[in-house]
Amino acid sequence: MTISENDPRQPFEQVAASLRREIERGDIAPGQKVGSVRDLAARFHVSPTTVQRALRLLRDEDLLVTTGRGNFARDPKQASRVTESAGGGNLSEVLRQLEHVTSQLSDLRGRVERLEAGLPDLPVENK
Repeated sequence: MTISENDPRQPFEQVAASLRREIERGDIAPGQKVGSVRDLAARFHVSPTTVQRALRLLRDEDLLVTTGRGNFARDPKQASRVTESAGGGNLSEVLRQLEHVTSQLSDLRGRVERLEAGLPDLPVENK
């Protein structure tokens, strides 16, 4: 699978969405290893950093458990119960949006700092 440049979501959000679908459909069963960062980076044609951000998002949604042996899928039904008990059924969506806004803010901060330092602004890259 490749990440779409036409998708308005960040690449890490696209990777997370794909893995989320696989976990929710049962293609990746509860307790099953999701794959190594290197394997997922090759599969999605993205950097390991992008995969790590996607995995972090899924951990925040309680769909993954990370141990010293790797990343393992959780039962999506259990994950949704944890999310709902934490204060509403849309917590995972809020977390996803917060991650996206934080990423954009970080990019903008770097661009402003470069401009203030009198350095040329770097072209916006597809992340």
